[in-house]
Amino acid sequence: MENKDVNILWEAALVDLSRVISTVSYQLWLSDVKPLKIFNNKLVLSVKLHSNKTQLDNVLRDKIVACIRKNSDFVNDFMVVLQSDEQNLEEAESASLPLAEEAEREETESAAASSRFKSSFTFDNFVVGDSNQLVFAAAKTVAEEPGKRYDPLFIYGGVGLGKTHIMHAIGNYISATRPQLRVRYAAAETFTNDFIESIRTNKDSGLNRKFRDKYRNVDVLMLDDIQYIANKPGTEEALFHTFNFLIENEKQIVLSSDRHPSLLKNIEDRLISRFASGLTVDIAPPGLETRIAIIQRKAYGRRFHISSECMYYIAEKIDTNIRELEGALNKVAFFCEMNKVTADSIDVIREALRDDIEEGGRALNYEDILDACAAYFGVRRDDITGSRRSKQIVSARQMAIYLIYDILGLPLADIGACIGGKDHTTIGYTRDKIEKLRREDPIVERQIQDIRAKLGKA
Repeated sequence: MENKDVNILWEAALVDLSRVISTVSYQLWLSDVKPLKIFNNKLVLSVKLHSNKTQLDNVLRDKIVACIRKNSDFVNDFMVVLQSDEQNLEEAESASLPLAEEAEREETESAAASSRFKSSFTFDNFVVGDSNQLVFAAAKTVAEEPGKRYDPLFIYGGVGLGKTHIMHAIGNYISATRPQLRVRYAAAETFTNDFIESIRTNKDSGLNRKFRDKYRNVDVLMLDDIQYIANKPGTEEALFHTFNFLIENEKQIVLSSDRHPSLLKNIEDRLISRFASGLTVDIAPPGLETRIAIIQRKAYGRRFHISSECMYYIAEKIDTNIRELEGALNKVAFFCEMNKVTADSIDVIREALRDDIEEGGRALNYEDILDACAAYFGVRRDDITGSRRSKQIVSARQMAIYLIYDILGLPLADIGACIGGKDHTTIGYTRDKIEKLRREDPIVERQIQDIRAKLGKA
């Protein structure tokens, strides 16, 4: 803000202050105050005497702040510095230095707070196998040389395969080896919410300034589950410009999705083109040996003893994703603790996981439920995960959402990813709707029981 604008702001505030304080106080404490500059959204005022500074800082603070805010959408506070007869501006600049340091510290702390990485999600704790070795190598290269190679890095794969783990590993590695770099990690849904909030709260020419600073004033930006920006034109526009700004300034971008960029639907082609302009790598479901290694690593981490035979049994039966493997191990550990038995017998594992594993087959996954619902309602699986909305398709889609939650217990966001990238609020609404219907409508309850029986979950 220019000096002229600073003077105008202070003069407008003085007019309002003259209405809320006495004439004597106004003449005594405010007549010699000089506005100097705007710093960190604060109006810097200069006074000659300590007594003036104390009066403004303590007695008149609330009134001054209220009058400043009334006349500016940008400035929301003030600070007072002492001036000398010959070096007013120099001393004000010197006095404002601590503010600069404070602002920088606050910004750094803000960035760190928004990007707190899970300490257990490191490269060392990531079990590498044939299904994920390319992702691991690419992520490690990005962490070692952010912005230099593989920019952007686009990681895709199904739910529960380690995409979030590898992104946190990048963040943890950079934070440990290059703490001066600013790293921001956010879910795509958070990016969208921040954009909406910036529109709602900004009314002047500084529209979206806070949002732009948050996502551009970084060295590494990581956005998880990017498929959730679909059908959100404003968010896509914001991401497009953020993307271009960071790439032009040689900053690192890492994105994750549940599918290859070319398969993302309802996202602008210009964004898809940029997503695929760097390196695109996928995480596939882990093979048997990798699944055994994951169980072994997880068991060791929680100091839980489980025999090799039992680890092999679990890994053979659960071949979908890492999250389900970990859930099975947790269930076994809880069962052993409650029943005071050890995990060294297949019979113990069968009993602990009797609701999760079908003997003679593999563990149930969301694709099985999609297939069962599609067959029951006479539609295709692609119809359920697509956008068509005929009565039969909608019924199959809603039933699939409910049963995936009811049988597998997946988080709402993960279910949304299974159903073509639906928003978690839509998933939650549908789940609650079917839950209510099954209590009120015997036909819906019969449909649920029929499909569960087909899945072996009656």
